[in-house]
Amino acid sequence: MAGPILVVDDDLFFRQLASDMLARHGHRVVAVENGTQALEEAARTPFDLVITDVVMPGVDGFALTARLRERDPDQEVILVSHRLDVKGSEMALRSGAADCLVKPVEETDLVLAVDRALERAALRRERAQLRDENLEFARFHNLHQRCLELISQSDLEWLQERIISELSAVCDAQSAALWVLDDRGDLVLRAYRGLLDKQFLAEKMNPEGPLAARLKDAQPWLARDERSVVLYVPLMVSGEIVGLAQLSDPLAGDFRPEHSRDARVLADFAAVGVKNGRRMMALQRLGLRDRETAAYNLSYFTDYASKEIYKARRYGRTFSLLTFSIDNLPLVRVRQGAADAKKAVRGIIRALSKIIRDSDVIAKASDQEFYLLLPETDFFGAMMFVRRAVAAVREEPEVQDVETRLPLALVGGASTFPKDGEDFDELVHRCRRRMDERRASLQRRLMLDGLPFWDEVDLLLGTPNSPKLPLDDRAEPSRRGKVADVLFDELQAEIARELMRDPGSRGLLYVGGPEIRSDLPIASGLESAPPDLSSRIYLLGRRVDLESHPALTPVFLEGDERVSRHEFILWLSESAAYALIQRRGRGATWGFHTSDTAVVDGLISKLQAEYDLQPY
Repeated sequence: MAGPILVVDDDLFFRQLASDMLARHGHRVVAVENGTQALEEAARTPFDLVITDVVMPGVDGFALTARLRERDPDQEVILVSHRLDVKGSEMALRSGAADCLVKPVEETDLVLAVDRALERAALRRERAQLRDENLEFARFHNLHQRCLELISQSDLEWLQERIISELSAVCDAQSAALWVLDDRGDLVLRAYRGLLDKQFLAEKMNPEGPLAARLKDAQPWLARDERSVVLYVPLMVSGEIVGLAQLSDPLAGDFRPEHSRDARVLADFAAVGVKNGRRMMALQRLGLRDRETAAYNLSYFTDYASKEIYKARRYGRTFSLLTFSIDNLPLVRVRQGAADAKKAVRGIIRALSKIIRDSDVIAKASDQEFYLLLPETDFFGAMMFVRRAVAAVREEPEVQDVETRLPLALVGGASTFPKDGEDFDELVHRCRRRMDERRASLQRRLMLDGLPFWDEVDLLLGTPNSPKLPLDDRAEPSRRGKVADVLFDELQAEIARELMRDPGSRGLLYVGGPEIRSDLPIASGLESAPPDLSSRIYLLGRRVDLESHPALTPVFLEGDERVSRHEFILWLSESAAYALIQRRGRGATWGFHTSDTAVVDGLISKLQAEYDLQPY
């Protein structure tokens, strides 16, 4: 049905006459007396046709036509005038009027001109509708293709990247982030892109926390942060949360309703894709496990590691690679038989499997060597894991049963991306070098593992008459002998400076001696330490005048003669391993110091056990 017609003329008679003529032919008419009123009416109501007098006070017909066509270039206009020279004039042609009629206007001429103009308007309207329908069909077809692509891929890593890419595209967003539900029920950050700063993105979110009501609604919602409007899009399958996408920095400055609608459609398919991807990964893992130990095979592990390397490079993350070797396994197989060898391997894998996280992956590289990949784990965390792993293996019943007859000599090494290398081979090579260092370490050569802390201290310190410490070029250096009286204080001051230079570096430091005093170099050197100091520092000794400290934890050991006779520094961090143990006497101070990581780690572990200190 044709829309209304606007008649504009300052002559009341013509307005009435034209309105009557058009009404008789079934047209709806709105009549006004000047151009200003016409513009106001046109702003409120779209008209298929405007019939206007040329000569009017204020805004004349030519000016009115120009103003109307600024709003709508396709606006149909018929000019009416008493002057014969208006029809076909240059101004009439330039104004874009569809026709010009001369007063007095015959009804047949008016109706014919109106019918032609309305037919053109109807054709344009139909063409625009077809164009819009075609564009809408193309948009939905494009959206449908994007959705199909999201459920056609089983690679979960690829899918997570693709989800934020497709959501950004359909919502004209410059930035996006995606959290995916992990096995523990947390939404974990898996991908992000655009103008976002990772430090402002939560690594984990609890779907049962403040987000619960929003997620239960299963609809996209808008929020606003300090920079931009943000569109949150939940990924749901059968009423269960799978993930949450965050879109921000829209190109148009805001998100429109169609953005939320399209994002919801895409998110539904994306959620199915993620769920299918996780199922496929679980099936792949079942098919890629060693039958004896349930560890993954090396092919799967290297593929998983290459993806982890890509993610670490893409998002500036870190991860650690660990290798474990059962050095005595061939001897166990020869002396005790294949059954005991299999039992030992099975027990070690079971022990490691008990302490790894859901995201960690363990693989069997050979009969006596295993690999572990620990995502989001720095080097210090990897060293702590090696310690926990060795302790867990010792507690495993199958391992204990085998070791009653022959020790297994389990040794582990760790490397971290990108600190130790940026490809898989480099990281493995670094792990094996550290395993060789542990094999050559005093910890193994002197068989220190079974000694309590103070027995080991006595053995390492020895006396001037003790045999020399064994040397090995593969191991980090260790020395004992006379040391300068000032060494203990100088080392504390240097370590304090190092901690202040890099407060974010994780580590453990134990400083022990006869007295805990406020004038100790480590205490004064860390007096102004930042509150986010990542290393944990403990002072051990008899209470004197230091009750508390912003960066240190005093551990008061009253009446322990062994502490009163010794001074020690045990420091283990991402970049350093060092131990100093000294005994002051009437003559020169006698000491032992080492940068052998295995010895330092062993001393710290035994000190923690001796005084019931909390492990890191």
